[in-house]
Amino acid sequence: MDFTQIGIIFALFLMLIIGLYAGRKVNGKLENYFVAGRKLAAPVVALALVGQAIDGNSTMANTGLASEFGLWAGAVLPIGLAISLLFLGRFFAKPLHEMKLLTLADFFRQKYDRKIEFIASIILLIGFGFLLAGNLASIALLLEIIFHVQYGTLVIALSLFVLAYIILGGIISDILTDTLQVGFFVVAVALACGFLLFSNSGLGAFASEKGLSLISVTQLLNPAEGALVNWATIVALGLGNILAIDFVTRILSARSPEAAKNGCYLAAGGTMLFALPFSFFAIYAADSGISAVEGIPFFVTFAVQTFPPIINFMLLAAIVSIALSTIDGAMLSMGNIFMRNVLDIKEGSGSEDAMLYYARISILPITAAAMLFALLFPNPGIMLTVAFDVLFASCLVPFVAPFFVKRPSINAALAAIIAGGVVRIVFAVLTPTTFGVENTFFYLENTFITAEMDGLGTIISPMVSLAAFAFVTWRENTKKVTGNRLLSGLQKLFDFS
Repeated sequence: MDFTQIGIIFALFLMLIIGLYAGRKVNGKLENYFVAGRKLAAPVVALALVGQAIDGNSTMANTGLASEFGLWAGAVLPIGLAISLLFLGRFFAKPLHEMKLLTLADFFRQKYDRKIEFIASIILLIGFGFLLAGNLASIALLLEIIFHVQYGTLVIALSLFVLAYIILGGIISDILTDTLQVGFFVVAVALACGFLLFSNSGLGAFASEKGLSLISVTQLLNPAEGALVNWATIVALGLGNILAIDFVTRILSARSPEAAKNGCYLAAGGTMLFALPFSFFAIYAADSGISAVEGIPFFVTFAVQTFPPIINFMLLAAIVSIALSTIDGAMLSMGNIFMRNVLDIKEGSGSEDAMLYYARISILPITAAAMLFALLFPNPGIMLTVAFDVLFASCLVPFVAPFFVKRPSINAALAAIIAGGVVRIVFAVLTPTTFGVENTFFYLENTFITAEMDGLGTIISPMVSLAAFAFVTWRENTKKVTGNRLLSGLQKLFDFS
């Protein structure tokens, strides 16, 4: 067993011990399990949010995409994530915290009704199912290379490992392990960046012919170079990630609305600072002539050929660690939504001990579903974007509307969800690629939509959702005005006084 294997096993063991210890801090209180007693200061909220924002997709997949399609194909991942955190901080963190929710799906119950809560919950679970699959796949593929264990075995082992330390401590276990994971990740990235800056290539790598070709802004301007896909990714993550259930859980765990808002701002900066370097790693790889090896994530090839063993170990262990922070946060948040908002087990359904029991048991089917998703669709490169593309298309408009409309219509919310979702499904079926990757999952061959239109469905779907919401709202208001006028006329007609 080599140094890297021993180090990763030690890091995993440490996370398990911390997670199990945190189980004692729940003290039998449901609020502690769901939102850490709403006691987190802004810096802790920020660390927890960074732990959720940065994962296997925005690190390893980031470098791979930047190497294959150009820097911006990878950079759009942390850029989109940071934008969503800025939006959350500016517009949503304070009012969400003031509502005293336990899950994001509770919002749809408060602002609409049980029907919208249930539908939104199912869509949130589907979207985060893709996110879980992407992270489990990325880490299982990495550990397969390091430990020479089969992919399927690793997916199951990782899922059960995360389950073991969050099922008792809930969000408290999650937050404590996040702090360790993010801290280790920050040190590893800082060492890697320092090594590259003072290496033989240094900043000169950016001025090389290959470096300049990867940086070219035409990737944001020319559809032939992936501009539409890149902008679709920024939009899907920047707006769709507003509905990130794990982000919102950390916002709800803050000690005050101000701490929630400031935590989002700090996390946006942290995400850019520590995830964006993975895009630039592709430039150093190109300047050094490092090319992809079939069956091995490009980042692993780059790290092994570039860094000394200690930095290489720290980076790989840090990526495993930071991806686990996303997996545990998503798994826990999904279990909570499954219990409260799908099964409708809420306060009053039993004693607090019984509610905690239901909350813990609800994580089991989520864990099983996460395993299945990762085994069936082991393609981490696009899973992060697909996850929030699903939410962006159907749920964003009904979520944002109550912040700007005094009494949003239930029928308008339902129309928005259906219209946006249907349009997105149609584009998903008819587009031959999905965010630059061949669509082999559910493609229906046609001559209407080509690969050059990849990303169009991401942008159009929420527009259709908004139009449906606005139309139904207008129709209901028109009927209300007409009905009021008719009633007023009848009153005058029969007024004999």
